[in-house]
Amino acid sequence: MNYQPYNITRVVGTLRSSVQVEFAADEEIAHVALGNSVAWEVAPAGNILFLKPRESQPVTNISVVTTRRDGSTRSYQMELTARDGSVEAGQNTYFYVKYRYPGDDAELRRQQAASRALAAQAKDADNVLALHEAYGPRNWRYSSQGSQALEPQSVYDNGKITTFAFVGNQEMPAIYMENSDGSESLVPKSVDGDLVMVHAISRKFILRRGKDVLCVFNEAYDRVGINPDTNTTSPSVERVVKRDVTGR
Repeated sequence: MNYQPYNITRVVGTLRSSVQVEFAADEEIAHVALGNSVAWEVAPAGNILFLKPRESQPVTNISVVTTRRDGSTRSYQMELTARDGSVEAGQNTYFYVKYRYPGDDAELRRQQAASRALAAQAKDADNVLALHEAYGPRNWRYSSQGSQALEPQSVYDNGKITTFAFVGNQEMPAIYMENSDGSESLVPKSVDGDLVMVHAISRKFILRRGKDVLCVFNEAYDRVGINPDTNTTSPSVERVVKRDVTGR
């Protein structure tokens, strides 16, 4: 049964049997108004309404109001007919009535499509950022002093991230950044194969492993770094705040 706010649903109940009426899963019955409470018995339970005819009397009606999770309400109107006779299925006997909601289904499909589109856009943006990190402008002007055992194969930055490349068998050291007061602090980093991406730029990095120490100097250090004015590391990708797919 497709739900229409102004339609009246006909329900035929048979004496000595009950009828189960099921509403949407996100609805809960809030109010029930029965035209003839002598001839019919009602029992609401969540989104399900049980109807049972007690006596064979003239046609009456029932009004049901449900509350949805978002706070909105729905109203249902039913015409109730009680009959006496066989309770066998197929003998004009109602046992179960379930409402369908084509509008809700269409809205759900729209939201799912919008979610997939947003996910695809996010993936495309991630791919662009990855390309910018891999092939964008780089500063290669780095020098080092200290233990050669810790020396990376190469060091470069893109104004936001400093990348240390190590040879395959080389054990990666701990990487510290020198602060303005001369102290050292660990910095957030991520590892991709032989590459260690430090999420910072610095005039001086200190690499440590056991007693070995290597200082790495950024000869083209710019304390401001590169600002593409897009809230990302790429001038091709702009970060914006969007509403969710439901419009909130």
